[in-house]
Parts: sequence; C-alpha cells; structure tokens
Amino acid sequence: MSRGKGQAARVKERQGGFTLLEVMIAVAIMATVLVSLLNLNNRSVQDVMLAEKITTATMLAKGKMTDAIMIKPRVPLEETGEFTEDAFKGYTWSKTISPTPLAQILEVRVAVLWQEGTRQEMVELVSYE
Repeated sequence: MSRGKGQAARVKERQGGFTLLEVMIAVAIMATVLVSLLNLNNRSVQDVMLAEKITTATMLAKGKMTDAIMIKPRVPLEETGEFTEDAFKGYTWSKTISPTPLAQILEVRVAVLWQEGTRQEMVELVSYE
C-alpha cells in the first residue's frame, strides 16, 4: 500500500506547474509575436500615409485636368508649376498637351509629383479632347 501512495505523491508533484524551460520558451514565442505585430502596425501606418498622399495627388491632378479641359486646348503646350496652398506644399504639377495621329484630337496629360523619401512619386491622368 505504501508503494501506491508514493507513486501518487510523485504524480501530484509533477502536475504542480511549468518548468523554467517551458516558461522561457513561452516568453520567447510571445516576444517574437509582439515584435512582429509592432512591425506590422508600423508598416500599416506607412501605407495609410502613402494612400493619403496618393489620394491628395489624384484630387490635385483632377483639378488641373478640369482646368486644362475647360479652356478647350487647341495648341500643343507644356507647363509646370507648384501648388501655392500651404496644405499642398511639396506637390508639383506638369501639364502636357500634344497632338495625336487624329488631326482634331489632342492628348491632355497632367501629372502631380511629390518626394517620398529618396524617390519621386507621381500620379498621372490622361484625357483625349
């Protein structure tokens, strides 16, 4: 009988908790997951900022395109400039009106550019009038 009580006591001791190795492995896994989630969050914020700049550039290009079409372009020309409003500092634009193989149709091309780190980003709209 005493033999059975000793085995029961040893089984009970083993079920008391986790070993130090198990705890260290769990902490390492949690740290890896946490670092991955933080990196994912940072990348998400960068993507949102870039999407905001692309949206702004698209709206600015649409405005310049509307202005170019409203004057009914008839001659080829090239223009560039900067946006003067404080909210759009850092954005520049270029407008090109060029002939097409069809005599009465002109290509109107408007591009809005901005600097994103070390590279130049651009949104371009094209219309045929």
